[in-house]
Amino acid sequence: MLRALSPVGARYGLVLAGDHALRAHGLTGRPPGGLAVVTAGETPPPGVADGLAGVFAAEGLRASAVEVSPQLCRLVVEDATTADRCEITLTRETLREPAAACGEHGVPGLPGAAGHKVVGPADLAGLRTRDLHERGLAGDVADVAAMAEVFSFRDLERLAAAHLDGFSPRELLMRLEFVELMADESFEAHGVDEERIGEIRAFARAWAEDVKLRRADDGDADYDDPDLPEVD
Repeated sequence: MLRALSPVGARYGLVLAGDHALRAHGLTGRPPGGLAVVTAGETPPPGVADGLAGVFAAEGLRASAVEVSPQLCRLVVEDATTADRCEITLTRETLREPAAACGEHGVPGLPGAAGHKVVGPADLAGLRTRDLHERGLAGDVADVAAMAEVFSFRDLERLAAAHLDGFSPRELLMRLEFVELMADESFEAHGVDEERIGEIRAFARAWAEDVKLRRADDGDADYDDPDLPEVD
């Protein structure tokens, strides 16, 4: 799949994001799921998706669109011979830093990544934290937690706000508190083991407490919240 994208990557300004970018930056060893690709070029995602479908067809792969909008397209690409399937999510983004190159030797565990570009670490953190803010899925919080040793809570919030005009600490707090209620199976589906699930939950709790303390300091707290920590 990645090799098939190589000839058109420069034409459409395609940059790898999501799991592939996390692995390229050495932030996770988990096997990637679907393929997330960002375009910063002038061609809107539907036009890029049409171009990609033609490229995949030339490689003997069948591509069908399952979601199309001006800013996002989802394609399911299938190898009719092996019945292997891969979902590609293509979004149009304004990147804040230069993309990084995978290099001629590629990335361990990512066949075909050589020569591709990936979103820079700050953009990756901002985009994935934005996804956590907007969706709050297990995969979102697992990916953001993988960047915790590189970026502070405030860094993650600042970087997300750069990609989301309506970023809200209150909304983020709700997403973080919900992590405790997520089923282990939702994390296991992303290749996360039991020990790491516990670490992710602890990360979400610590971040939630940090947000609550700052909201209290700023006078923006829900004072009837029984879980609000006391401020010295």
